[in-house]
Amino acid sequence: MSFEKFNLSNELMMGLRDLRYSEPTPIQEDCIPLILDGKDVIGAAQTGTGKTGAFVIPLLQKITHNKSDDTQALILSPTRELAQQIEEQIFALGYHTGITSATVTGGSDYGTQVKAIRAGVDIIVATPGRLIDQMNVLNLDFSGLEYLVLDEADRMLDMGFLPDVMKIVEQLPKKRQTMLFSATMVEEVQKVVDQVMVDPVEVEFEVSKPADSVDQQIYFVHPKQKLSLFEQLFDADKYKSAIVFCATKRGTDEVERMLKKRGVNAVSMHGDRDQEERNEALRLFKNKTHPVMVATDVLSRGIDIDDVSLIVNFDVPNNPEDYIHRIGRTGRYDKEGTAITFVSNKDKKYYHAIKNVVGDQLTVKDIPEETSSNEKGREKKERTPQKESHQQQSEQQEKKEKKKKPVSREESKFAKESDKEKTDSETNKQKKETEEPKKKADQQKPKQKKERKPRPSRSKGKSQRQKKSENGKPENKKSSPKKNDSARSGKNISIPKHIREAEQEEDIFQPEIIEKAVSRNRKALKPAKGIWGVIKSLFPKF
Repeated sequence: MSFEKFNLSNELMMGLRDLRYSEPTPIQEDCIPLILDGKDVIGAAQTGTGKTGAFVIPLLQKITHNKSDDTQALILSPTRELAQQIEEQIFALGYHTGITSATVTGGSDYGTQVKAIRAGVDIIVATPGRLIDQMNVLNLDFSGLEYLVLDEADRMLDMGFLPDVMKIVEQLPKKRQTMLFSATMVEEVQKVVDQVMVDPVEVEFEVSKPADSVDQQIYFVHPKQKLSLFEQLFDADKYKSAIVFCATKRGTDEVERMLKKRGVNAVSMHGDRDQEERNEALRLFKNKTHPVMVATDVLSRGIDIDDVSLIVNFDVPNNPEDYIHRIGRTGRYDKEGTAITFVSNKDKKYYHAIKNVVGDQLTVKDIPEETSSNEKGREKKERTPQKESHQQQSEQQEKKEKKKKPVSREESKFAKESDKEKTDSETNKQKKETEEPKKKADQQKPKQKKERKPRPSRSKGKSQRQKKSENGKPENKKSSPKKNDSARSGKNISIPKHIREAEQEEDIFQPEIIEKAVSRNRKALKPAKGIWGVIKSLFPKF
């Protein structure tokens, strides 16, 4: 069957020939006639079956025959990439028809979107969040709207867009034609169907199973062996391009860096990247300059990328629906593809849920021996340090490591103190070794008394005052015989320092002169005042 059976306009057929669309897919074959008849349609089919063309082709046909100055169609999409892809397909298929379109998505210039909306376009492709923002600022007129499309409805509900979708639907005319497309028909999607559609016709094609053209392989592997296993399985001659799906944004960045270190040209995409980075990553991947794309589930829905020959689930998805969407990136349009899933111990519960849905299509593969041996060799190299032949090499290596490693103040202080203690202990040992023979020699030699130099006369009075008793009299020379007796007996008696000094001073100075001076000072009267005092000072004897 060809598209000519639908009685499409010549301009639209020219667009189909430009894209080399000769025959419709099964979902297009069933949905296009129903939409052209004006019925509400539910299209439920797996990813990669041509759902986008199933609603874009009939919309272009109907708008071509009923042109208007108002916006006639609104298409809501869960992600920026999918919205951009839909708008590109509208532009390509409707190039010869003159139909205009615009995208209203996050990450793009706000002012440019406002100008496009105010200028008036036939079709608006938007994400719910950004369209709500524009509706709060601008007075958007949807009174002439005739068609509403909810693409990837299940994904929009998973992302929490249901309140925004319902708020947008309330601003639209009730008399309209509504189309809903989804890969899975869950209960939440059915609730939306009951609220926004009137007597819909459902078209369903194997919602819960992936395409038979995909070879699904399972590897039970340790997390540390995933990279080496992927490097061995990915052969550029066999797989021209590959998409690696990770569970988290952080994991996506880590896998991209590790692949680049191993010489693999890879790009990445996740929700934290701005729109320019995401567009550039898609461009590089589609141009085959970077054959590996590492991404989260933001790339699992609706993105049409040709000739993706390998899908790798680096992390097992949490539910079977996401698994089906991921591997649906390959084996599209009856082409063959391969899907590899790495299952670790913590992922086994998710694997069993997927197996219950997919069934016998999964085939468990054995890990190649080269991967396990290479990984073991790397672990041994990491665990066993290299032996140093000389002590100098080890010291140099320690110095380098100290420079590389950041050390806190407390650790550096502690290290300095420990080094100081080591050096002090070494010096003390050396001193002891040198001093011990000296001490032995000194002990054998006879002890020589040190000659004491007499103190100056200024300290004479002070030393005698310290030796006075309570009544003010100086001490007698009774201590000197004790000194002589001890010397005669030969006993070593330790005499205090101040006593030795006092005894020495007594030997030098005569005590009679001191006693006379002290008695004279005691008997002396206070000095007289006036002229008599001057005379008395000149003649002290009188």
